[in-house]
Amino acid sequence: MAAPTESGLPIPPFFIVPHLNNFRDAALYNGGLVTSTGQKVRRRILFRSAEVSQLDQAGWAAVKEAGVKTIFDLRSKPEVLKGWKGVDGMGVRDGWIKMLEAEGLERVWVPVFADDDYSPERLAERYMKYMGESAEGFAQAYRDILTNGGPSYRKIFLYLASLPPPSARRNSLFLSNSPTAPIPPTHFPDPEPLGALIHCTAGKDRTGVFIGLLLDLLSVPRDIIAAEYNLTELGLLPLQEKLISRLTSSYGFKKYLAAALARQDEGADAEAVVLPPEVVRKGREAALRMMGARKESMVAVLEMVDREWGGAEGYVRQVCGLGDGDVERLRRVLVLPGDGSLPL
Repeated sequence: MAAPTESGLPIPPFFIVPHLNNFRDAALYNGGLVTSTGQKVRRRILFRSAEVSQLDQAGWAAVKEAGVKTIFDLRSKPEVLKGWKGVDGMGVRDGWIKMLEAEGLERVWVPVFADDDYSPERLAERYMKYMGESAEGFAQAYRDILTNGGPSYRKIFLYLASLPPPSARRNSLFLSNSPTAPIPPTHFPDPEPLGALIHCTAGKDRTGVFIGLLLDLLSVPRDIIAAEYNLTELGLLPLQEKLISRLTSSYGFKKYLAAALARQDEGADAEAVVLPPEVVRKGREAALRMMGARKESMVAVLEMVDREWGGAEGYVRQVCGLGDGDVERLRRVLVLPGDGSLPL
């Protein structure tokens, strides 16, 4: 992986765009994602990020220059309306959808949960009982995402499958001397961007599940999928303290800790219990785990997909309704032919 920059983020795979957190090309992880057969995953197609509604016009231009054509928004309606308000003090930027459209970009709203707030702090509150050191909590939370996300994920899969496959001619137009060197967007050969930017609120849970499934479908080794997922901890580091503070000060979190302390049910009065420092410390540690993107969590989720649906391919067929042709096209579009030595 490239060395960290002044921002603390390695470039690639991250792109630094003001007002946009956790923005990266998943295929650029560690010089380029490689499948179990030694082929590379295509660059400039699989982008991911946190929520986008604070971007200004220059920011949208930078997103387009990176290679993005279509933005897939996995957030619920309440999240779309509030943006990061309450986390960094900023709500949505007026006219943000018109700004992206002015750059020739398209937004597709594909909510996994249409009406439920599934931002990180709300997700944590739903699964307080699973905030231990094991990956059980994430597997439980992510199972809900998987069972509800089929129609939304289907639309993204079909968009990706509809893209033109990489050609030898276009591949040959760009060669990098170093697989870890920063790659200026303007040096890519595509006359027009094709990429999909997939995001939720933090770019961690709903987005992470989708990217993990897709990479598993493409036969990227799971330890590499998990390591790419783990990069989200770096991508959200600038917001970590604000997110943790918001979570630990929430009523639901205090209610859970009060119940745990009193050894009683979840009906404990959070405001009436004074939590000792040790409990507060452990609560913060639990919140950090819940707000994190641990490698073992992604591995546990993919193993759950194996048990529930027979693997990623079984999931996309059974839950997303993809057919043989769709799966074949996804692999043809997203995996470079041959040894993948000519990146696109």
